[in-house]
Amino acid sequence: MPEFDCQETKRHVHEYIHNELSEQEIKEITAHLANCDSCETDYDLETAINQKIEQHCSEVPPEKLIDGIMERIRAIQAGEAH
Repeated sequence: MPEFDCQETKRHVHEYIHNELSEQEIKEITAHLANCDSCETDYDLETAINQKIEQHCSEVPPEKLIDGIMERIRAIQAGEAH
């Protein structure tokens, strides 16, 4: 098992946020984050990015946009130049 220094913590921060690590790895990263401002900043940034992705991926695009995209797909499928 790797020792969670800054390099290892930053490498695994994504898995940490998504709870994809073992219980022991989570404990070690949590302890490291509590004592390392640099890694905590990376964690905060990764968390903010993930929240924005989740927020915007759950939004439904406007019906007009969907209709326009579907029209263009149908036109391409019908052989029109794209």
